[in-house]
Amino acid sequence: MKFKLYITSFFILLNYTLSFAQFTANAGPDVMLCPGTPDTLGGNPTAFGGQAPYTYSWSPTTFLNSSTVANPISSATYYIEYTVTVTDDTGAVKTDKVIVYPNNIISINAGNDIAICENQSTIIGGTNNIVYPGITYSWSPGTLLNDSTLPRPTASPGLTSALFTLTATPTGCPPKTDQVFVRVIPTPNIDAGPDTTINEGERVTLQGSGGNFYVWSPTNTLTYYYTANPDAEPTVSTTYTLYGTDPSNTCPAWDTVRVTVIESDEVVIYNTFTPNGDGNNDTWYIGNLQKYPDNVVELYNRYGKIVYRTTNYPGNFDGRVSGQELPAATYFYILYLGDDNNTKFQGTLTIVR
Repeated sequence: MKFKLYITSFFILLNYTLSFAQFTANAGPDVMLCPGTPDTLGGNPTAFGGQAPYTYSWSPTTFLNSSTVANPISSATYYIEYTVTVTDDTGAVKTDKVIVYPNNIISINAGNDIAICENQSTIIGGTNNIVYPGITYSWSPGTLLNDSTLPRPTASPGLTSALFTLTATPTGCPPKTDQVFVRVIPTPNIDAGPDTTINEGERVTLQGSGGNFYVWSPTNTLTYYYTANPDAEPTVSTTYTLYGTDPSNTCPAWDTVRVTVIESDEVVIYNTFTPNGDGNNDTWYIGNLQKYPDNVVELYNRYGKIVYRTTNYPGNFDGRVSGQELPAATYFYILYLGDDNNTKFQGTLTIVR
């Protein structure tokens, strides 16, 4: 009977002692989270001493399954500091803090899919991929990489698109895998067309093909040089370069064509032009006329009225006279060369709008 009395007295004394022990709050040790793996916060116990029962308040509440329990579960995806506030039955308040941070593996990835041209190289791997302590990298297929163990290796897939897989293995967490697709854009088959020969003063249409976007050079003797088929008016033999790209305007290729010009004094008169402002055939072209600076050009309408006259024609007639457009129609021209033979040309000129 005495033994039972002693035991009862001991527990009464223990409870009494605990109730007046120093009141403390314990948020627990800092926690490192693996991706997708929540963890429990708080101590064991989270409150001690003071006078039970206790109430709990955790802040911020972000990523917590509950903010009012002693040991909530956090699913934080970035660094965050939690504060637990404990209030005992007497109204006394204690606080403590705990830091939750994700393992560095959470920011590691294979990077965004990318497109490159044939036989080009590119760096793969996310921009946050760096050498973290305790994390190893393994990429496959390694034969297309400069180093399969780097956080951000250089990929050289050559002529064929490739899918690369990253396996990142951290200390204390499961491995993480991610993939990136490197698409290889085929080089366009740019063709500037066949070489050709013209007489000085003639115009030739170039025959480019194989691309979706074009630029020709040199441009000074070309009209509409950003199309596949510009008009060339070289006065000397010229090699033209055609620059073309694929539909995405990413990968270029080049080709050249040679226009050989045979020296000639023969005047070449074109009988149609289209002054619509598109940069192609917008003015009346007369080849080699610059060799006859004393020339006179006259243009008549169908009623025989002169509508345009100039000397030393500069090749810039765009269908306007004194700022007014001539109607789209067929006109009659007379060209006096002003040479020693008093050579004269006449014929029709059609303006198409």
